[in-house]
Amino acid sequence: MNDFASAAMLRVVRAGLRMQGLADDGPPPAQQAHVPLADKRAWLDRLWQAHGADVVVRLGEAVHGMDEEPLLLALSPARDPADLLQRWQRLERFVHSRHRMRVGQPEPGLLRIQHVSLDPARPPAPVEDLLVFGLLVALCERLDMPGVQARPAGLAGWSRQQRAWHPHAWPDDVSSWELRWQPQPQHTLADTGQADADRWIAQLRAHLASDPGRGWTVDLLAREVGASARTLQRQLAHRGLSFTQLLSAARLTGAARLLTTGAMSTAEVGYVCGFADQAHFTRQFKRHTAMTPALYRSEFAQATRH
Repeated sequence: MNDFASAAMLRVVRAGLRMQGLADDGPPPAQQAHVPLADKRAWLDRLWQAHGADVVVRLGEAVHGMDEEPLLLALSPARDPADLLQRWQRLERFVHSRHRMRVGQPEPGLLRIQHVSLDPARPPAPVEDLLVFGLLVALCERLDMPGVQARPAGLAGWSRQQRAWHPHAWPDDVSSWELRWQPQPQHTLADTGQADADRWIAQLRAHLASDPGRGWTVDLLAREVGASARTLQRQLAHRGLSFTQLLSAARLTGAARLLTTGAMSTAEVGYVCGFADQAHFTRQFKRHTAMTPALYRSEFAQATRH
């Protein structure tokens, strides 16, 4: 399977090594987003043995200078760290990752995160734990949420604070972490004073289209626009519409736009636009256009260049 997420991760590692003035002795760039697992793990193990935890956990900081990375299109619009972790979990499912994040939120502004394997006999290596958590912390900081702090579970002080890693002895187990931030008040479309129902529906469409990869539900969209779920559904029903129709249209329209105007792979387009996996994306897109995403791109992307 083409694992664009692994290819993106290796680009982050390479950029993170350059940022720290270290040599990039990794495997050659992947072809068609296929990254041999053995090559990736061997390279990470060499980095771990040569440089240790302090270098590995800083690799993720490279995303602060990688605005053109396609994967950030789906992760950067997150409202807060909790939303970002939900998007990350969907990414894990989309690419059928063997590693998954277990996330709990015992209170606002606090996440407890555990990095686990679908195969209990082969848990993530410490280098994989630190690489992923370092990346997630950097992604959270890109959201400009105040007060982002992170540490391995059970550690007394914060390992990451004020956008800096603080030196300390790392525990043997770095698979479980705590992430804290200062929650911010949510602004809704209702705050703008849009009273006309038809304009309100247009705002719903625009809201979904601006972030099709978010894990939208009726309740979530209703909260975003300052209405109850029942009111939202009633207003849509009066116009012969439904939440499912609006969301599907936003995702398919977004996918068509990216297929014809961008350079992302079809798998990346499917993830960015919120589909469960590549097979689901292909089925839904073909159902509505009578073409696979690849065929649609070959037919219409060429036309847009003339």
